[in-house]
Amino acid sequence: MAGVDITSLQAAVERLKEDPSLVYTPELKFFKDFIESLGGAVPKCEDKKEATKAQETKPTAEEPKVEDPEEEEPEEPEEPEEPEEDDPERLEEDPPPYPDKSPGDDLELTDEQLDKQGDTKQAAIEAIEDGDLPKALEKYTEAIKIGNASAMMYTKRAELLFKLKRPCACISDCDAALVINPDSAKAFKLRGKSHRKLGRWEQAHKDISLAQKLDFDDDMCEMQDFVAKKWKKISERQNRQKARQDRIDQKKKMAEMKRRKAQAQKEYEEYDKKRAEEAGPGGMPGGMPGGMPGGMPGGMPGGMPGGM
Repeated sequence: MAGVDITSLQAAVERLKEDPSLVYTPELKFFKDFIESLGGAVPKCEDKKEATKAQETKPTAEEPKVEDPEEEEPEEPEEPEEPEEDDPERLEEDPPPYPDKSPGDDLELTDEQLDKQGDTKQAAIEAIEDGDLPKALEKYTEAIKIGNASAMMYTKRAELLFKLKRPCACISDCDAALVINPDSAKAFKLRGKSHRKLGRWEQAHKDISLAQKLDFDDDMCEMQDFVAKKWKKISERQNRQKARQDRIDQKKKMAEMKRRKAQAQKEYEEYDKKRAEEAGPGGMPGGMPGGMPGGMPGGMPGGMPGGM
């Protein structure tokens, strides 16, 4: 018996296993009679329509459901802003322009310029003694504009600006002084006091604390304690807000991971289902379902082998 015949016969048998009712077709009556002649029994054939109907009404297994990502929990309520306490010492920000700075720190001043600078500084000191702060400010500005202003000159003018309730201008001069002398305790102290007047508690806390480390001043202790308490309250609230935001971000990250996982699972199952539909039910080579190989029903290829 040729190999192709064996293959076709095996395919035919497999097809009959899938649908035994085919053996009752007129074309295969000879095959049914052959089986029965060998003492075999052929199962009773169901009515084809009833079998088809039963197959159609047979409950199909439910497709596995892809669990939807868990709904996001409502975000934690934001901590309400606490009403700002009245601060009778608070000042409004003074806008620029601020007093002129030195044209340079490495200038070669003439004797005449140096004498003039000394005279204007002395005039500023006398104006302070007379209580004429605006005039003192004007004279210190003249001295600074000559050039090569020292950190001390800037802090002297910054002190006048602070007393004249110009905290932002005072901060500007303190910044200039700290460029020249980064360890100027007086510059840190005046800048910290100006930040305190503006309600900038973090900057005030940093500057005053550093000033006290560089040159402790008993007169600053009360302000230092007041500013420290203000900043502690604010920093604790900021820490709580940061922790809240971190928790929200973590929940969003986990929800996004679950969503992506569910989407990937859904896409995989759809792809798997599509492949199964494209492959179709297991068919017979040579055109089955829809006929036996080599023309069956209608005869076995090359005839049945002798002796079967």
